[in-house]
Amino acid sequence: MKKIIFLASATLLFFSACNSDGSDASEIERLREEAIAIHDEIMPQISAFDRNTVKIDSLLLNLPQLKEAYPDMDTTQTRADLSGLKSQLEQATNSMMDWMTEFEVDPQDKSTAEIKAYYEEEVEKVKDMKQLFEAASKSSTDKLAQF
Repeated sequence: MKKIIFLASATLLFFSACNSDGSDASEIERLREEAIAIHDEIMPQISAFDRNTVKIDSLLLNLPQLKEAYPDMDTTQTRADLSGLKSQLEQATNSMMDWMTEFEVDPQDKSTAEIKAYYEEEVEKVKDMKQLFEAASKSSTDKLAQF
């Protein structure tokens, strides 16, 4: 009787472990795909950010001419606003470049739990980056529409 209970317990434990590994593997794959999907969603904005940075540089160089076109404009405030916007766009772009450089598509020498934790952290990082991109995009659209 003890042998039957032991064998049944061992079999149940074995199948639970196998199912858990499969579940972990699919969860890891889902997390990896989620991180990459968010990256793929926001990555195309970098070209717009680069164009806007060039536009900001041009506006900053031509502030005297802008002052003539907009006599009520506070050039000191405009310079500060445009410089801040440029920094925000560069920060978003740099965060993407840093994330892409550091992201491990297939981490090696880690346990399943460590890999899962790694991808959970990466999903959070890329979600934070998405918020940074959305804020930079909105600021850029709002500020540059004035010119």
